[in-house]
This record gives sequence, structure tokens and C-alpha cells, in this order.
Amino acid sequence: MSFDRRRVLIALGGLTLAACSGIRGGPFEAPTVTLDSFRLLPSEGLSPRFLIGLRVINPNPVAIDLRGISYDVELEGQRLLTGVAGNLARVPPYAESEIELQAGVNLLGSIRLLNDLLTDASRDRLAYVFRARLDVAGLPQRLTLEETGELTLFGAGGR
Repeated sequence: MSFDRRRVLIALGGLTLAACSGIRGGPFEAPTVTLDSFRLLPSEGLSPRFLIGLRVINPNPVAIDLRGISYDVELEGQRLLTGVAGNLARVPPYAESEIELQAGVNLLGSIRLLNDLLTDASRDRLAYVFRARLDVAGLPQRLTLEETGELTLFGAGGR
């Protein structure tokens, strides 16, 4: 009789564990991160500053906490902006949040880019690469975003 009782308790324990594992709602889906805006801020000295806007979309039934981000921006292969930020935002379930980052310019990268532009004065567009690595609480690895595109230079608006 005690042998059957042990089997019943083991079976009930297994059913309890199976039921608890289903409460989470299935696998966690990584949030989507997109570059929303990139603009020049009013200058407060010799070094220009930029405002970078990111949009984070949470497709999960639970909120996510963004612990930190590291990012960089390249123009024509020259790294111009690099930065980090912490304690960013809590993104509610099935919602999106905007994050704004301020970044200053890497002087040496700017000089190299200026030299390249002076060498090829006919250029009307610049290729850019934006990379961001987000640390999300509860995820075993960082999320990486890389967005590429082109910026139109002054006077090229008629094309």
C-alpha cells in the first residue's frame, strides 16, 4: 500500500511541475529595436552633439527591463560616435517605448571623414552604420541591432 502511495505522490509532483512550467506562457520572444531618429543638437561648444532615438517593441506578455546599451555610429567607415547608457526603460507587455541617447563626436574620426570628403568633393551622400547592443534583464545574451543607410549631403535635395 505504501508503494502505491509513493507512485501517486510522484505522479502528482510531476503534474504540478508540468503545470507550473506552462504558466510562463511559452518561450520569450526577443524585442525588436529600430533606429527611429538621428539629429544634430544645438551646439554647446566646439564639439557637436547628436540625439539618437530608438524604438523598442516588446512582443511578450511580460514587461522587459532594459539594463543598458552600448552603441556606435560610423560614417563612410569612420567611427564618429560611441557611447553607453544605463537604466534605460521598462517596456510594458505588448507595447513599445522610445529611448533617446545623446552622443558626442570622436574628433579623430571626424578629421578623417573631413579629409575623405575634401578628397572627393563630388560626393552627395554618406553611408552610415548604427550599431547598438542592448542588455535586457532576463535574457542570457545581449540583443544586437545594426542599421545601415545613406545620408544626403547639403545641396543634394533635388535628386
